[in-house]
Amino acid sequence: MERRYDVLLCDADNTIFDFDKAEELAFDDACAFAGIENTPENFATYSRINKALWKLLEQGGITQKELRVRRFEEFVAALGREDVDAKAMALAFVESLGSQSVPIEGAVEAVARWSRILPVIIVTNGIARVQHGRMDRSEVKPFISGMVISEEVGVAKPDPKMLFMGMEMAGVTDKVRALMLGDSLSSDIAAAANAGIDACWYNPRWAENTKELPVAYEIRSLDAVDAILTGEGEEWF
Repeated sequence: MERRYDVLLCDADNTIFDFDKAEELAFDDACAFAGIENTPENFATYSRINKALWKLLEQGGITQKELRVRRFEEFVAALGREDVDAKAMALAFVESLGSQSVPIEGAVEAVARWSRILPVIIVTNGIARVQHGRMDRSEVKPFISGMVISEEVGVAKPDPKMLFMGMEMAGVTDKVRALMLGDSLSSDIAAAANAGIDACWYNPRWAENTKELPVAYEIRSLDAVDAILTGEGEEWF
């Protein structure tokens, strides 16, 4: 079977794993540990703080180590809970998150199919402890040829170095033969643009490409990737 690409660089959170669900479960565990009621309002406060800090990470304004604790420092400060140990709460959250291996519906089967066509390399901005923990527990693991994790390599998407590292793992040197699959415009798709690599935007919620980044393929379902990998994907974009 002729294929268009020689490696699939694949995001993890909200592309393969249902990070939103895993985050909710881990936040509930962290709140229980800290003696804080997990209300919708409290989760919304945490989410706002966390998203702002991840954006700052993408811009190079904070390290992942700092982010892990600072988001809970700001959260407990917003609640006026000076009695809570933010560092301990952060550790409880990471421990729980690493145990949450919740795949997006159909993701395991999709990755299994892709792995029969070409190497699949995970390229993620996630925390190393979390990503290794969930991957070790996941049915996806046997089909993954390697992982590039920002905390381990010292850079984060949209830095193109992460994508080049993934290509190197697969023994691919020609950028034309690599495809980046992900859900985030600001990290996944921007990293592909910075690297000069084709981007496949997983966009199940029909979000608008507000950043006007180049997208070779825009898909609503992971099942659409199969045809793209074999050079039959024009119908999907």
